[in-house]
Amino acid sequence: MRPYGQHFLRCEDVALELVDRLNPRTEDVVVEIGCGKGFLTRFVAQRGCRLVCYEIDGSLSDEFKRNVPFENVELRLKDFLEVGIKEIEGARLCYGSIPYQISSNIVRKVIELGFERCLFIVQKEFAEKLLFGRERKKHTPITLLTQTYFSVSILRRVPKRCFEPPPKVDSVMIELIRKDVKVDLDGYEDFLRRLFLRPNRSAKAVLKEMGVGQCEAFEDARICDLSVEQVLSVYLRWSNDERRAL
Repeated sequence: MRPYGQHFLRCEDVALELVDRLNPRTEDVVVEIGCGKGFLTRFVAQRGCRLVCYEIDGSLSDEFKRNVPFENVELRLKDFLEVGIKEIEGARLCYGSIPYQISSNIVRKVIELGFERCLFIVQKEFAEKLLFGRERKKHTPITLLTQTYFSVSILRRVPKRCFEPPPKVDSVMIELIRKDVKVDLDGYEDFLRRLFLRPNRSAKAVLKEMGVGQCEAFEDARICDLSVEQVLSVYLRWSNDERRAL
């Protein structure tokens, strides 16, 4: 097992579909998260875009450079979660086969960095949490956070045999498309964290305790039953109340 628990993609048909869906133009700046040995990188680089690749495992750099001998590719040995927005100025597309254990952190990071569209290969269970949280009674802060900023789609299944070593769980390819939403990320994330301290309690009671007025419309709905639109509406009201109180 690699020191960071990587499972390296090795199926060409999956790589080609990801690139076709990403559809980078020559003038695009594209970011890859966790480029590993460069398997995916090769296919994207051939489209002629400027490609910035982040990899935390420095021991893979020599093999990456042998596999990806393209002048339009830049390898940065750095934890993607520590990337600042100025480092990727002009980048609108992002992709990667991302580590399962930090998928939520990466989704939060791509929201922060302002990408317009992302294609990721992730654990199937995580993708379903992002997409179906409410319907499957698993509505969580990451579900609401992601769906506030992105439209989320599951594109295809990625079998275990497509990785080396094979993971124990199923994977899928997902697409995130940015919505035209201008909401302060830190403030909204803090609000969701506070809101979900008691996800099964009455929304009306919890919101009243948080100082949000006019909660009668929610009747007997629980926090975990609220839609993205309802939570965003409540947050905007709550944040305005907070500002007025200062």
